[in-house]
Amino acid sequence: MFSDLANNPPDDTLLIIGFGMATARLLNRLADLGYPGPICVVSREKNVGYNRIQLTPWLANPEADIDLNLVNATVLARLNIRILAQTDVVSFSADLHRVRLSDGSEMPFARAVIATGSQPVLPECDFRSQPAIRAFRTLEDGYFLRALPEQSHVAVLGGGLLGLEAAWGLRQLGHRVTLIHRNNHLLNRQLSAPLAALLANSFVKAGITLRLKRQIRAIDSDPRLASITLDNAEALPVHCLIAAAGIRPNIDLAQRAGLATGQGIQVNEALQTSAGHIFALGECTEFAAQTFGLVAPVYAQAEVLAQRLMGGASEFALTQTDTRLKISGLDVFSTGQINHPKAQVLSLVDQYQQRGRTLHFLNHRLIGAELLGDLSLANYCQDLIQTKHPISDPRDVILGRLQNAA
Repeated sequence: MFSDLANNPPDDTLLIIGFGMATARLLNRLADLGYPGPICVVSREKNVGYNRIQLTPWLANPEADIDLNLVNATVLARLNIRILAQTDVVSFSADLHRVRLSDGSEMPFARAVIATGSQPVLPECDFRSQPAIRAFRTLEDGYFLRALPEQSHVAVLGGGLLGLEAAWGLRQLGHRVTLIHRNNHLLNRQLSAPLAALLANSFVKAGITLRLKRQIRAIDSDPRLASITLDNAEALPVHCLIAAAGIRPNIDLAQRAGLATGQGIQVNEALQTSAGHIFALGECTEFAAQTFGLVAPVYAQAEVLAQRLMGGASEFALTQTDTRLKISGLDVFSTGQINHPKAQVLSLVDQYQQRGRTLHFLNHRLIGAELLGDLSLANYCQDLIQTKHPISDPRDVILGRLQNAA
């Protein structure tokens, strides 16, 4: 499959496949640490190293000066780096330390990092593939959505973080938006029902139509997208369908290379795959039977991998992941366990001020916290959860009487 001639980069090249946020973070850290060797980054995207988290404000405010770039020219100048955009790896041999690229060339490497990210989970029903049925995860997606005709009707599938941000951004552009979510309430992984109801109310006030406890059963897309039908037989004429109901790690390349995979590319504490000189990073990985869709653990992985590539001994470990974001003008915070069946749950909701707190207690300790609209207790709740400090009266915590709470 591979020729014996290596005529491109030096044999000590660090090959990185994929140039998303994880790779951007890794390159920034390698520049900080003074990585001396040659690096080649291969990416199928035209646009590389940009901040996907900022795509929603970028979409919603076309006139705003929003810098999406995560790796600037100064950082790149400190590295011996070559970037091949709009290029795919079509063949990968871990044993031969070589890849073949979509332009027909071959490339040797000493070590490689697979950072191929993830792909959206699309509706399970049959449909004709076309640009109007897509995700909102790339700049290319963003440019397509910016070019939609005014007041298009867009259906967004998924009421999690990605779906809410996509729906909100599209509504700010003046489009009609219907948000479809299979669960009883929005953000069901981060919020329980009382605070999710406040969030839903803000979306409805903004003119976004909600369809909760609903799924798509059929898509009329031949020859082009015309409508979707929900599981209650409701038909919705739509111009665009955005899939934001989850992601699936991109593991095809790793599987073709013979690396161990489960849901993601399996890695150890050093981010090594089953081939010791091949690493994996970001949303494509699986560690301790977990995959990753939030930026905090992905950035933690990048820090560990940078140290490892420099000869260090850092190890990646699972930690409590907090969610902090602003959606529809409301600050949202969620941490810890919010679905424990035996927890005592206290909620304090102010619908007029659009703010609320829901705290979860078990065995006289705080195990989970949800805050909406007012995050003044966020750090305190984090400390109580992490230290497992006994709570004398849960009401003191939720009322903010911090001096009496522990």
